[in-house]
Amino acid sequence: MIPTSKATFRRTVAGLLLCLSLTACGTQTGNTAAKVSDADKQAIVLTANGVDFTAEQYAASYLYNLNRMDNILGMYGQKTSAQITDKEERDSFSENIAQLAKQQLVYLSACEAKMKENGLSYTDAEIDAEIKTLADQMGGDTGLDTYLKDIGLTRDQYREFAKLNVMIQKLREDFNAKNPNAAREAFDKDYLRAKHVLVKTVDDNNAELPNQDALKAKAEDIAKRAKAGEDFDTLIKTYNEDPGMESNPDGYVFTDGEMVPEFYEGTKALANDAVSDPVKTSYGWHIIKRLPLRDADFESKKAMIEEKAFSDLAQTWQDTSKAEEKEGLSKVNLDTVSGYLA
Repeated sequence: MIPTSKATFRRTVAGLLLCLSLTACGTQTGNTAAKVSDADKQAIVLTANGVDFTAEQYAASYLYNLNRMDNILGMYGQKTSAQITDKEERDSFSENIAQLAKQQLVYLSACEAKMKENGLSYTDAEIDAEIKTLADQMGGDTGLDTYLKDIGLTRDQYREFAKLNVMIQKLREDFNAKNPNAAREAFDKDYLRAKHVLVKTVDDNNAELPNQDALKAKAEDIAKRAKAGEDFDTLIKTYNEDPGMESNPDGYVFTDGEMVPEFYEGTKALANDAVSDPVKTSYGWHIIKRLPLRDADFESKKAMIEEKAFSDLAQTWQDTSKAEEKEGLSKVNLDTVSGYLA
């Protein structure tokens, strides 16, 4: 496959953390900070969409997101919070977690409001079922309790994240039911299907190959033969140097951002069943044949398109939310958070 150019690590982390549903991930944080008073725990530190959140609730969200961030950083071989000792870097890291925690609580309050607006509700039994699903993934209640203890949360504190997941599921189902054709319309508008012959101009280490003029001439000859009516699949079998085509014999189905820009734009410029002149990318020369989209292509992308449509809608809820930070919110940080949950 000819993917898009690599996203930065920061964007990858941000994208992963925007998924606010219940997940079993985290590192051992433990309760090492001095315990704060019950009065400080119950102090209101954030109001979002008319919902008040206590310092304890905010700390739970902070610790939840801290563990998610540490888990992701560890996966990418980056420094986790425990390994950051420089004060400036640590303060910056703490502020990033604070932003995620606030975002999560604003999202929770927005979902609560949208549930009421759309006449939806949830039950304690549904939240219990959500928590049971996580427990089953972790080998039972003992595994879940051990996990929660390791990350510094109680079941009651973690229950808010289970509730959020239940609301997200219900709101997503409601949105899809009210917009049954939206996914297909978005697919037909935004997606493309194409096969191609790749004539590589770089080796596997991305070093430029010799005889660049000859490689370009080879690509031009293949394009000429394809446009003259020669079987495109035979040309792929004979000349293609993209191994991804072997596992995608019916072509790639993609949208903007999933392929390198030149490949996307080169495909978009074609009519169905038309063949391009050689298109140059960092991989080499591509002779592209655009193909019509099929029902099977839509079905393979439907769930992802519906998820994106709902995520875009949910983002507007956050963007239009009203949130007010109160005194005491900034006191919750990397070094104090566990004290609010002890």
